[in-house]
Amino acid sequence: MKYNIYDKWLKKEMIDKCRVVKIKNSGVSSVGFCFKSVFNGAPFYESWTLEEAVELLNSYLNNNANILVPYVYDNPVGFLVSTDKIPEEQQEYITYPLDNIRYVEEIGILKEFRSNNIASELVRYDLLNAINLDKKYLAYRTNSMRYFRKNNGETFESALERVQLEDKIARSRGDKIIVPKLEDLEKQEFINNYLEVLEKRPDLDVSCSNKLFRDLFGKLEFSKDGYNYTWQKDPTGENNDRIFPIIDLEKRGFVKTKYNSMGVR
Repeated sequence: MKYNIYDKWLKKEMIDKCRVVKIKNSGVSSVGFCFKSVFNGAPFYESWTLEEAVELLNSYLNNNANILVPYVYDNPVGFLVSTDKIPEEQQEYITYPLDNIRYVEEIGILKEFRSNNIASELVRYDLLNAINLDKKYLAYRTNSMRYFRKNNGETFESALERVQLEDKIARSRGDKIIVPKLEDLEKQEFINNYLEVLEKRPDLDVSCSNKLFRDLFGKLEFSKDGYNYTWQKDPTGENNDRIFPIIDLEKRGFVKTKYNSMGVR
């Protein structure tokens, strides 16, 4: 685990090449290209235009969000968008104190610059600011599950392994992945099962953001209401439903009063 927030979390060969900048509206256009490239490529395969990406980023800034951009040799290679105010349309799905949460809306790195810990460095930079504001939790928006149905005799875990392998083969062939439509009660049971499996098999988590935050902070918690994990139904009807991981910063030692001047607990 990387606990010293005052040391850069970049890989050694990238430390002198990468700098993180908090941008304002004037810098959004160049970041829009990164946003478009990240989400139009694997594993998202969305269809953003540059104009749409810039419009979204500007809307974040206009709502007092922070946009951090890593520059390598003066070229933007990614982004992190965070806010101290949970968007209204997502507040009901998060069962933690809303005023104590730093919320990461978006994070992404251009494909050719991944595996350099640049995303980790963006999180570190944002985390420094969050703990200085006495934030207790770090949350983010993700869709880490892919709905499927079990075959006869399969456990949920074995079915998950099978489906992920089938998806990997399908993507390599360029085949379309068909996601079954589930009723809300079926989805709730599915999400409960999925997250319980990830407790013992985190290697089955296909969400890039979950892997990133788990690598940095260890075990992830998820927003839970009673016995059920909370989730936001996809408003587009595409079965891209959202669940909400929560990281308790105090449990991880990332609290302002627990650090000395060297950043060591």
